[in-house]
Order: sequence, then structure tokens, then C-alpha cells
Amino acid sequence: MSPRRLDLRILCEYGAPIGSILRSWPTLPLVARFNASRKSTIPRNVMVALRRPDRLCQIDLDITSSMTGPIVEMVQKPCQALESIRITVNDTTRPSILVHNPFLGGSAPHLREIKLDGIAFPFPEIRQLLLSTNNLVELHLSSIPNDAYFSPDDLVTGLTTLVQLKRLMVDFHSPASPPLNLTRPPPRRTTLPSLMFLGFHCASEYLEEFVAQIDSPALCEITVGLFNQIFFEIPRFCQFIPRLNALRSPTWVSVTHSMKSVSVLFFQEGNPSNEYCLETSCRRLDWQLSFVTEISSQLSPLLSSVRSISIKRCDGSPDGAGDVDFTQWLELFRPYIHVTQIHVLEERFVPDIVEALRAEGMDAGLLPELTWLRLIGYKKSLSVAEAAMQFVAARGRTVSLYD
Repeated sequence: MSPRRLDLRILCEYGAPIGSILRSWPTLPLVARFNASRKSTIPRNVMVALRRPDRLCQIDLDITSSMTGPIVEMVQKPCQALESIRITVNDTTRPSILVHNPFLGGSAPHLREIKLDGIAFPFPEIRQLLLSTNNLVELHLSSIPNDAYFSPDDLVTGLTTLVQLKRLMVDFHSPASPPLNLTRPPPRRTTLPSLMFLGFHCASEYLEEFVAQIDSPALCEITVGLFNQIFFEIPRFCQFIPRLNALRSPTWVSVTHSMKSVSVLFFQEGNPSNEYCLETSCRRLDWQLSFVTEISSQLSPLLSSVRSISIKRCDGSPDGAGDVDFTQWLELFRPYIHVTQIHVLEERFVPDIVEALRAEGMDAGLLPELTWLRLIGYKKSLSVAEAAMQFVAARGRTVSLYD
């Protein structure tokens, strides 16, 4: 069996010079791989491989900013055999280094994966490359600087021919966004038939403009990070979710607070791979609660199947926990009228949540179907335990209480 049939490739990274190997196997594809955490200079073997664009099938480089110059010089020519390019600049401060050189000569017909993090090319260069391939499966552009900004219209146009694209991640460095025009006629939608994962870090207006222009019947996972936006409107996103069979009926909501951000995850119990998550960066707990309430309120028509809510913390605590008005917790819960279970897994949040529930214990409009309440550590405080029991008593003992 031939080496080609065996999918043999020559790995070009560290070690002894590979010149003789290249001459002995003149047709085998080359893999250029390097991680700057292991070596301070780019190995000669990697540079040798990058000088052979006719044989390169994979570029996987984790470099420092001082190394970008020689690397960029090496990735200007067309790579007819290239299947994957991953370049990460791991020591640069955001935003990315913007490179004005040509990118792979605008031609890589067998390319299946593009991942750029810490380094960016003008979008016309990216779009030209996308037009050269119908095989792309993953497109990941991170830390995009303002100078490399591209509009939602430009992005959709660039994706039009990518019928095999399964994963798309677009991460902007700052919240530059298009003017949102809700009065213009609905655009003709582009179908991305294979897309399964969609990730954005952007302004809400950008997300709105993008989802209004696509159909993605296979989409089953969405992650969206919004730029420190507490108040926003996402009507088009709310219209987009019901068009996705895998996402339109979540049964579980998980709220995660941290020192710097908050996220709201919607998924189906028993099928957690079908999920969508929205998050934002903010340090104060009251702002985080406002964000969660805003998300929940706008998505409320889609939440009739939600039966469980969990509230937890990771990676440190948000600021201002002692300054939160407990009524903010009530507003967070109100959109979830069919919830039967609440899991409060962060002990610091329990006293305020219990006080909020006790104060509204007889409100028939608040959590009318609640039967199961888990409050981590509530028994440690006599006053908190008494307030929790008062809430249960006010509900006619239809609520079971757990620690």
C-alpha cells in the first residue's frame, strides 16, 4: 500500500534536521507544528516546511508576538494542499496584531480549518480565501481589532458558499457594531446547512443583524458574549431560536456568577449538548442580576418548558453582594412560571433569595408550580432556616426543602 493511501505525513517541529527525509519522500505532505512555550526560537524544521507551500497540509503554530514577522512572511503564497491553519499569538495584549500581507495567496482549495487568535488579517483577505474552498468545516477568528472590523453583511456574504461549515466563532476586541435598523425589510436569508456551533463575542446589535440573515437547521449550540451590556434588545435572536429544532424547548436554565462575568445557559435535560448561552462582563452582582433578568424577560415566550433553575458561582465572587435589593431575585424568577425546581448552589446568595421568597410567599404569580427547593447551607443560620420554613408554610407545604 502506498504512503499516500496510508495518509502518511512528515512532522516538522523540533529535533534533527529533516532535509534528508524530505528528499527521500518528495511527495509526502508536511505538518508544521510549533509551541513557543517549549522553545524560544522557531525551529529550523518548521521554517523549512513553511517554505514548501506546495507540500504543506497543516500549520499549527503557538507563537509569541516577536515571531509573527517571519511567520507572516511564510504564509503569503497559495497552499494547494493545506487542510488546516491554526496560528495563536499567545503573549500579545488584546487586540490582535493586524497583518496587511496577503493571506495564503487567497487560495487553499482543500482548507478545512482556519483558527486565528492574536493575529488578524483584513477581512477581504479572509473572504478571498473562503471563496477558494468549499471544504471549510471550522472558522475561528478571535480578538479581531477595530481596524479589521467587518459587518454582519460582509460575514454572511463570505459564508454563503461554505456548505460544509460546522463551527463558526467570531470574537471582536471591542463593541464596534453596525447601526441597527429594525424598520428595514427582512433580508433574504442565507442557509448554512451544516452549521452546528455558533459563537460570538460582540455587541448585541451585531448579533441581531447576523441571525436575521441566516438559517441554520442543524445548529445545536450557541455561545454569545455581549460587551458589558446590561440593557439591550434582541428581538431577532428571540425569533431565531424557535427556528432551531434542537434549541427551541429548553428544560433547564443554569445561571453562573463569577468575579468578572455572568452567564445564562439554556439546555435540555438529558441532552446537554443542545444548548445556548449568553453572557456579559460585569463585576457587580446587581448588574449581573439585571442582565439575567433582561435575558429571561426577552426570551420568556420560549421558556414555557423550563422546569429547573440552578444558580451557582465559579472563579471568585462578584462585587457588591451585600448591596443587592432582594427584590432583584424575584424579578429574575418571574419569567419562569412553570419551574418546579430551584437549586441555589452558592451559599452566599441563599439569605437574600430566602428573604425574597419569604416576602412573596403567598404571591400566586411567583413560581406557582414550585415543588422542590434546594438551598445550600441554609441550616447554618437560624434566621435563614426560619425564613425558609415560613415560605414553605405559606405555600401550604407543597414545597420540599433541601440543603
